[in-house]
Amino acid sequence: MTTSTVLMQLEVIDSRLLTLLSEEKVEADEMARILKERKQCLAEITALPDAPEKEAWSAAISRTEHIFSLIKRHRDSAAADASRYLKGRKSVQLYKKFE
Repeated sequence: MTTSTVLMQLEVIDSRLLTLLSEEKVEADEMARILKERKQCLAEITALPDAPEKEAWSAAISRTEHIFSLIKRHRDSAAADASRYLKGRKSVQLYKKFE
């Protein structure tokens, strides 16, 4: 495979990942599958004899940073939801003590 072909493949994977991350609820299994595919694509890029074109590689790095920030936002949101759930459950348990 040529460098440009693999970079285009990475762009398609990133597009699918960004679409998934734009949804309110992210399906974890689908995200894990796409991230695994992305990791394999990056491994292919590093194994190529030619270095990626600087402009295309800069765009890929920019997408990576954006994807990382979206994943972090979803993770933080899920952690906040879990925390609220646990606090609510503890409150219910406390009220049940007085029944």
